[in-house]
Amino acid sequence: MKSPFWWSVLPMYIIHAQAEHHKLDPKLIAAICYKESSGKQFACRYEPNFKWLYKVEDVAKALHTSVSSVEGLQKTSWGLMQVMGANAYELGFSFDRFPSELCMAQVGIEYGCRYLARLWKKYGVLEEVISAYNAGSARRDDEGKFLNQKYVDDVLNLMSTLVDSKGGK
Repeated sequence: MKSPFWWSVLPMYIIHAQAEHHKLDPKLIAAICYKESSGKQFACRYEPNFKWLYKVEDVAKALHTSVSSVEGLQKTSWGLMQVMGANAYELGFSFDRFPSELCMAQVGIEYGCRYLARLWKKYGVLEEVISAYNAGSARRDDEGKFLNQKYVDDVLNLMSTLVDSKGGK
């Protein structure tokens, strides 16, 4: 059985290397990449309601730009894994780098995987990790479904279509 077409638009050599480094499933990384960006390396999306920012004044000083510019950069998701600028800075992205560098596949996948690894330590359950990656936390409604259940289901469905390197699902 072959993997679906969408797998072929992703930089799998980077995904596999980062999966191994962070002890993550490459299927999870690939599915999140495709769900978040449709495999478009230079995807970016401004999230005006994103509230959490990281050391905005320090980043603005390092970048020689305004605080309001940095706020906008940190409220934008970047690259294949749509990593939020603020999350990247918190995860060690250098203050003297613009978050647009997260559109470089190697950089974006690295920081997306750093974030996923952190979520695995916190939640330890695949569905909760997926939900938190998308929403910042794994929150459920009164019926026990995730508030972003469609996102979780979409990622799980994408993962289920992939064949691993050993030929199995």
